[in-house]
Amino acid sequence: MRFIWTSSIILCLASVAVTEEPIFSGPQVGEEIVPFEARLVFGDSAGKDVDVLENIKDGPALLVFVHQVTRPSIALTRLLMNYANTKTDEGLRSRLIFLTTDPTETEAWFRRARHALPVGVAPMVSMDGVEGPGSYGLDRKMTLTILVANQGKVVANFPLIQPSIQADAPKVGRAIEKALGRDLSPTLAEMGFAARPMESRNPTQSSEQEGIYRQMMSPVIRKTATAEDVDAAAEKVEKFAAKNQWFKDHVYKAANLIVGSGKLSNYGTAPAQVYLKKWAKEFAFEPVPESDDSAGAVSP
Repeated sequence: MRFIWTSSIILCLASVAVTEEPIFSGPQVGEEIVPFEARLVFGDSAGKDVDVLENIKDGPALLVFVHQVTRPSIALTRLLMNYANTKTDEGLRSRLIFLTTDPTETEAWFRRARHALPVGVAPMVSMDGVEGPGSYGLDRKMTLTILVANQGKVVANFPLIQPSIQADAPKVGRAIEKALGRDLSPTLAEMGFAARPMESRNPTQSSEQEGIYRQMMSPVIRKTATAEDVDAAAEKVEKFAAKNQWFKDHVYKAANLIVGSGKLSNYGTAPAQVYLKKWAKEFAFEPVPESDDSAGAVSP
């Protein structure tokens, strides 16, 4: 897929728009799910590579591939996996596979974030890199790829760039119910989502934060900046991010989007691009308890 970029992409994420081209990631409806291996993280078999499709190919199945760890992706994943866990007595089997360039680091993250992971499913890490098993044709630009299968074939495919509980969970829930033989559309409440009361928003605060963000980031990506200028500006960014989570999240979103777009060279100097790659990795979201507004799913 393509992104429409403006010169201020790193300063204002809202200026990015996605074209209406079809998005494809993973086997399409009617295609077979083929066996592949991934590594278990927890339990007696931790560290062992196993057949992901063992014991599930002949019945209904939910496969969630996590390309990027963000609060929305983990919140949606947790909700779906917890919902799937309530359907195991009806034959539904689920698998959760994380795609990564650094399996060791991802396994360490699992141990730190275990409390935020869904119950009833053993998370796995693909050893095939960020694109996952080659036979699946997964798009690394996705945040999540969700497959619902039955009798060894895909019956629903959801490639998600910006996952949302409200927008995506009901669609996946309906696909699960159809795979179980029911023409039902579960509500978010039935899927276990506890909606939060609408909190008042402060437009002034948002505007002030955007101004701070621009002020902090502009010196980093200035084309005329020297290496010393970039280092000094980046140090200020990192110090401010360490004390302000909203700012850290904002920097991560922009850096991750730019690095993933393949257009990193368009932004700043070579030293600035090193920092953008660093922040796209090190500023990644850590899953948080349900008290965080962006998590939303019921606690496992």
